[in-house]
Amino acid sequence: MLTRRELGLAAGAAAVLPLGRPALAQGAGGSIVMAQQAQPPTLDAQVTSAQASRNITLHVFETLFARDEAGNPVPDLAEGVDISPDGLTYRFALRDARFHNGKRMTSADVKASLQRYGRVGASAFIMQPVEAIDTPDAKTVVVRLKNPSPGFIAGISSPRAPCAIIPEEEAGKEANRIEIIGTGPYRFVEYRPDSHVRLTRFADYVQNTKYQGMDGFAGRKVANVQDITIRFVPEAGARTAGLQTGEMHILEAIAVPAAQRLRNDRNLVMHEMMPWSFQTLMLNHAMEPMNNPVFRRALQAALDLEEIMAISTDGLYRMLHGWQHPGTTYFAGDVGKPLYNVNNKERARALLRESGYRNEEIIMLGDSSFSNHQATIVTAAEQLKSIGLNVRTVITDWPTAFSQRTQRTGWHMWALMLGIEPYEGPYGVVGFFSGNAPVQHVRDDVIEDCQRRLNTSLAEADRKKAVSDFQARMYDQAIAIKCGDVGIVQATRAQVRDYKPYRIPRMWGVTLA
Repeated sequence: MLTRRELGLAAGAAAVLPLGRPALAQGAGGSIVMAQQAQPPTLDAQVTSAQASRNITLHVFETLFARDEAGNPVPDLAEGVDISPDGLTYRFALRDARFHNGKRMTSADVKASLQRYGRVGASAFIMQPVEAIDTPDAKTVVVRLKNPSPGFIAGISSPRAPCAIIPEEEAGKEANRIEIIGTGPYRFVEYRPDSHVRLTRFADYVQNTKYQGMDGFAGRKVANVQDITIRFVPEAGARTAGLQTGEMHILEAIAVPAAQRLRNDRNLVMHEMMPWSFQTLMLNHAMEPMNNPVFRRALQAALDLEEIMAISTDGLYRMLHGWQHPGTTYFAGDVGKPLYNVNNKERARALLRESGYRNEEIIMLGDSSFSNHQATIVTAAEQLKSIGLNVRTVITDWPTAFSQRTQRTGWHMWALMLGIEPYEGPYGVVGFFSGNAPVQHVRDDVIEDCQRRLNTSLAEADRKKAVSDFQARMYDQAIAIKCGDVGIVQATRAQVRDYKPYRIPRMWGVTLA
């Protein structure tokens, strides 16, 4: 068993929860079991953008600002913020909060947490504009910026890799070395690799009295259920069977065919959401021949993206080129659309010849934990073989694939469902491809400039132009390939009351009948 100190993935098998015994509880309190597809690579919330971690850590940790139901930044651990007219000074007033170790949160904890995020955070670029952090008293934090950064509040409110507030004494530790101590409605109990994480209700949780009810990742977070077990169940059929027998109460995701088959089962409730994420193929520009934009354009021209989407999603998808969702402020219209889903094999072969491709092996990385990742990479591999590519497909578990993609060698193409970044707006999406650790491993000067303008321009029109230019560059240089938009179905037992589907399965506010 791993306690708060051991956060990495332990080797070897661990005891699993019994499969034959229903885990149902009645009334207030009780225990709830949620099944997710993948094992978390870490429970250090600041250092990972993995959904498998976020499902868990957002019950344990909180942030100064969070996102409401519509994805807008709102106060969470902060009472609010005063921003100076020149956009350089942010003065946060803190609300009352208590850590799971019994300590009251102060400005010293917030300062140390923000500074740590700038060192180890998976979106550490959001702290780049910060010049200094002052703590004039225990309930006030003043952040001074080097230059205006209109996306600063959006950044620190992002749930992608949360800028979690942790005790000052933990904030001096490196990535994956902290104890799991937050201020959230649930506290960490145990982590058994290849099995589960267990949380329990934090009896001394301090509610945010500014809100009347739950609101996204902010609002009131009433922990009605006493214990939560998050099980790692990569096999879709096993998750569905567990839901039907009552062994599991909530599924992070249920396969579309199963959801359709069970839609009329009175013991179950299906919760469909569209869009949920982008399905993407990330490209490693540090590996030859992927460093050649002409070669990348050949792949872009070759792929039949609708076939990929139809196979990988079981039909719950929409074809859309945009790197932002339509109807949002930063949707860039038809920019790049002529280069989306070209599906022209002759054009692709011509570009392949122009690139000077010499039959190098192309390593295509997927994982079996998320079925759409595996289906996407396998389908894309078969399509690329048809234009003459020497392809090798590598399928691992999710933590291994997620770790491998951080390396500059060993992979050329990686299937990723990019969900939280487009939900929260352009900062996370552009940030994914820029900064010190872009997913493609080689910085692109144009995208770096787009990120700079997005993060420093005070005029909304200038920020929108930066996002439009980013999208144009993504298609012109084939930086990565967006396949389409994916929907998702979450599923619950009918006895799970007051469940509201969202970016993660939220356990606060839920009761068991």
